[in-house]
Amino acid sequence: MAKNADAAAQARFLGLVRDGRGLKYSARTAGVHLDVGYQWLRAEFFLLREGGLDCEQSRATLGCVTSKIAVWEASFISGSYNRHHLRVERSREKTFWSAFAVRRTVRQSAVVAGVGSSTAYRWIEQRYYQLRADGVSETQARRRLRLSKTRAGAWESRRALRIRKAERGRDESIQVAVRESAARIAAELAPKVAQEASRLSRTAVRDTRYWELIAQGETNIAASTLVGVTRQTGINIQRRARQRKTLTGADVPSERYLSLVERLQIANLDHLKLSIRAIAREIDRAPSTVKRELDRHRDGQGRYLPHVANETARRNRSRPREHKLLANDVLRSVVQRKLDRFWSPEEISGWLKLKYPEDSSIWLCMETMYRALLVAGGKGLDKKYAAKLRSGRSVRKPRWLGSARSLGAVRNMTMIGDRPEAVDAKVEVGHWEGDLILGLRCRSAMMTLRERTTQYGIIVNLPVDHTAESVKNAVIKAFSGLPKRMRRTLTWDQGTEMCLHREISAALDLKIYFTERSSPWQRGANENFNGLARQYFPKGTDLSVHSHAHVRSVTRELNTRPRKNLEYATPATVFNAERRATAHRRRTALELAMPTAVT
Repeated sequence: MAKNADAAAQARFLGLVRDGRGLKYSARTAGVHLDVGYQWLRAEFFLLREGGLDCEQSRATLGCVTSKIAVWEASFISGSYNRHHLRVERSREKTFWSAFAVRRTVRQSAVVAGVGSSTAYRWIEQRYYQLRADGVSETQARRRLRLSKTRAGAWESRRALRIRKAERGRDESIQVAVRESAARIAAELAPKVAQEASRLSRTAVRDTRYWELIAQGETNIAASTLVGVTRQTGINIQRRARQRKTLTGADVPSERYLSLVERLQIANLDHLKLSIRAIAREIDRAPSTVKRELDRHRDGQGRYLPHVANETARRNRSRPREHKLLANDVLRSVVQRKLDRFWSPEEISGWLKLKYPEDSSIWLCMETMYRALLVAGGKGLDKKYAAKLRSGRSVRKPRWLGSARSLGAVRNMTMIGDRPEAVDAKVEVGHWEGDLILGLRCRSAMMTLRERTTQYGIIVNLPVDHTAESVKNAVIKAFSGLPKRMRRTLTWDQGTEMCLHREISAALDLKIYFTERSSPWQRGANENFNGLARQYFPKGTDLSVHSHAHVRSVTRELNTRPRKNLEYATPATVFNAERRATAHRRRTALELAMPTAVT
């Protein structure tokens, strides 16, 4: 259950516990079972202990008192809290076999190697299977490994069952191949097109006609109307095609390759013992083509199976290769750790190129990660990490299905059209965009601010209310610690929380501009930041339960994530560099303004 819960629920649970709420209340508010909460606390405790904190410091940081902490501490001290047999080093296995070779018992050898008895017996079982596969008899293998007759008999029964399953699978494959070979004469009598049409269902025929119209330049609406389906059905046809990586209704190979009919002819003529050159003359192909076809696709008994050969050739034309995420365990682990920290696939892709500029084998396209997470049949990443994406979806959603929300109105506004061109050009720092994200039933809110050039963000919690007075005080407090050069303009929507914008402007000497109604894209940087913040503070939840310390930690985590438009540097790094440069320019100006002593 803990693996299926989203990170937002985990953040809410841990935040409530740190604020001193009870475990049952925190679990109920986060919408998870109490056992899941204990698992999260256990994992957080071990992270704190690994970070250098002692038991009491970790307990204080968690903010809870439970008798389980003593058990967790004992598990941490013994080192057994994160053990798994797959993580045992090969050197320990060598140590075990060295101790076992000098006539020590299994338990004694396991103690010498520092592993459990179950791991030791698992190694012995695998060695038993290896000896039996190498031709060693059951009695000899049992004597070499000093096994009891009962244990050796159980392993031998298990081995025999595996062999029978493998043989049964081979027999079924041979039967299928024989049935396909017996049907080749009937398949050869009908033309290829009629053969394909006879197998197509009504849905497949409809999809084929739809793609023919799309290939002729028709739009989705026009093609759907001509086929006799709705627009949404046309969208579903395209979505299924994208998932299957195909854009055509029927698989019609090029004349460059052998067709199924030609392969059926080759099989029949080869069965009649014709020479390769005679077969080539019959199908009007080069003799070398026929020879390569027969050499490549004969089975272990020397038989040429045309249907199997056609399917194998079709797969080979796509030049399949091993997926990077499946071939490289280290790369997959790194990607999943970054996804668990809410990094986007685009950020991970850019960070890998920045981190390993000389090793292109570590580079990974963001589309590869998206397909592994969101496309049906995608491999390489655990599907649970789809919940870590900003959208939180497990499948892709067409971008035209989104909607904008309507905005409010404010008096005496200076519209965004009057904003200086330097703001859009992003040539100087200090131009901000702001908005509110609302909690459950609009009773709680948080103010978000984002600087356009450095992408640096600020989140201020408004647990009591989000009136114009509260927003005014929050903006003044957030900007009061910044140099004047770092707060030039602020762009907001037409929400009523900015009714006191003139007072804000006078207090901070800040110019405030407002976007057009229902135009959130005019505050693109802030909307992007709101999406990042929603990963930690989801819609439909009570935002007032989050402490100010927790909100600051989330803000710090967001500002230390790499950004593509910053060449994968972090906003905090760029913002602090600009802030230091501003302070240096101020000191230089003061020094130049001071009168120099006359010598």
